Amino acid sequence: MFKRVKEDKVILVITLALVAFGLLMVYSASSVMALRKKGDSFWFLKRQAVWVAMGLSAMFAAWMTDYRKLKKPALPALGLIALMLVAVLVPGLGAEVNGAKRWIRLAGLSVQPSEFLKPVLLVTIAASLAKRSDRMSEFWFGVGPYLMMTGMFASLILMEPDLGTAVTLFAVVVSMIFVAGMRLTHLGYMVAAALPVIYYELFHVGFRLKRLLVYLDPWQDPLGKGFQAIQSFLAFGGGGLTGMGLGESRQKLMFLPEPHSDFIFSVIGEEFGLVGSMAVAVCYMVFTLCGIRLALRCEEPFGRVLAFGLTVMIGLQSIINMGVATGLFPNKGMPLPFVSAGGSSVLVALASVGILLSIARNGKGEDDARSMQAR
Repeated sequence: MFKRVKEDKVILVITLALVAFGLLMVYSASSVMALRKKGDSFWFLKRQAVWVAMGLSAMFAAWMTDYRKLKKPALPALGLIALMLVAVLVPGLGAEVNGAKRWIRLAGLSVQPSEFLKPVLLVTIAASLAKRSDRMSEFWFGVGPYLMMTGMFASLILMEPDLGTAVTLFAVVVSMIFVAGMRLTHLGYMVAAALPVIYYELFHVGFRLKRLLVYLDPWQDPLGKGFQAIQSFLAFGGGGLTGMGLGESRQKLMFLPEPHSDFIFSVIGEEFGLVGSMAVAVCYMVFTLCGIRLALRCEEPFGRVLAFGLTVMIGLQSIINMGVATGLFPNKGMPLPFVSAGGSSVLVALASVGILLSIARNGKGEDDARSMQAR
């Protein structure tokens, strides 16, 4: 039965459903906070609606464009984003929020360059992998250049600081290289090389070490580093099986930090219970499975690798966000794709879906394309 389902239609339906549900949940999670801080209960919803409108426009434009045309502008765009990542770290240019410098303010909107980096870097690497697939059996001249490129951008992201996004970016790129033909032994080399770096970042950077220790036992600092996790647990516990009902969350009433963005899944758990939370998780699971199936069915190398990378990117972000909210992972500020409030994230996620739909629409092999033209 699953084989007869058009994966692009399923991806589109799930995306639109999650976006609509996200707007509803952004208002539910933020209305009280917005009224108290901004004097307008619709403040966050209005901003999210603007970004969603831009994201849907970008998704439609990408859908109607042959994804192969993204190859040429990708490299110049990558250079521009590199400059933006540097600008984020310059005092006066980058906006600092909660001790992190990840945003640039443009025309009254906050833009996060690291979000835009993800699809642009994936397009650039996928285009190169499609040409150099015969070199993937080599480490230094095949796999090495992609790791160096990704490492350069990851280093800039680490300076913000944002370890989670840097690790996620590496994981997605490595998955693309693996699909392109990398050897398992090369994967072992990369893991061995990454372990010392991850060890240093976790155990020799003060705030991360404390965050890791609190992750193991949030109640050792219930009013400090463990506050977010404990409030999230209370939200899921209060929701029970079927939830307290839409708009009835108690933890969003200035208890749960960032209830409309990083911890929106906790509000979903409280208002819709285990049933609602599982329904959302299943949506992301089906989205990921359909995206991987779309990649496997694409006969054109560039489209296949790119579709796999974009799917892993969205799927991994959703796993991390839900894992943090439920206490499976240490606290990491990563939005839930399509649902969380966050301009750059929703715009990039929807544009990425548009590219996936374009691959489904145009990703025929050259032989298939000729046969279709002959018909």
